[in-house]
Amino acid sequence: MTVHRWLCALGLVAAGVCADAADRHEFVTSYGRPENPQFQIYYDELRRERFLEGVAGELNRILDLPTTVTLRVAECGRSSTGWNGASHTVTLCYEFLDAVLSIAGESGINGERLEQQFAGAVTYALFDEVGHALVALYGLDVPQGTEAAGSDFAAITLAVAQTDGDGAARGAVDFFDMALKEPDAGLDFLQAHDFGRHRLEMLACLLYGASPSLNASFVSRGLVDDARAAHCADTYAAAARFWGQTLRERGRETVIAPRGL
Repeated sequence: MTVHRWLCALGLVAAGVCADAADRHEFVTSYGRPENPQFQIYYDELRRERFLEGVAGELNRILDLPTTVTLRVAECGRSSTGWNGASHTVTLCYEFLDAVLSIAGESGINGERLEQQFAGAVTYALFDEVGHALVALYGLDVPQGTEAAGSDFAAITLAVAQTDGDGAARGAVDFFDMALKEPDAGLDFLQAHDFGRHRLEMLACLLYGASPSLNASFVSRGLVDDARAAHCADTYAAAARFWGQTLRERGRETVIAPRGL
């Protein structure tokens, strides 16, 4: 599953081929070498996997940016993520990665479930910040607020990946459900992004609306109540339509309609 695929699903890709990036601003990448030796493993593995290059490369095939944006991993002094409008930088903090792995690991899970929770939390957080960046860079009108718009963008990322068998969507919900029950676990992301129970329930609703069969457990677990469940498909459709239409209005040409809308 690639970023290209889910952006196609949102209707953000020019028909047939992507535009030549030669004259465009792009996403670039940066890995800050951590001072804390505890974070060295993240620095080494993310660079080895070319994690940021993969994300940036897919985004650069599709999006026309008004300015260059840096995707970076860095030591921040807090376990969160951030978008800096002055430096045009999206930052994923080593402290965030470490806190996610610690919280998930302390729950006693391991193997595939641990990988899914880690991948889900990181995917959600990174694309939440990319959503913030796009709102700012394109001057998008987001009546529901930037935090909600960024969260919707991240949820759509997870939802489309899930249709290809990716377990990160359920992993993200499981992780944040657990993290909210451990408020003293040291995950600054929750406070920095107003991620409370209401945000978790909206994430679960969007994912359930995108694929009720894959996410039926969200209803049985009480993350999506029966009354809300009936409207989650419309909620997801509205979020996907918002992102498709608003970015299309920013100059995209000959786009593909969002899948299923």
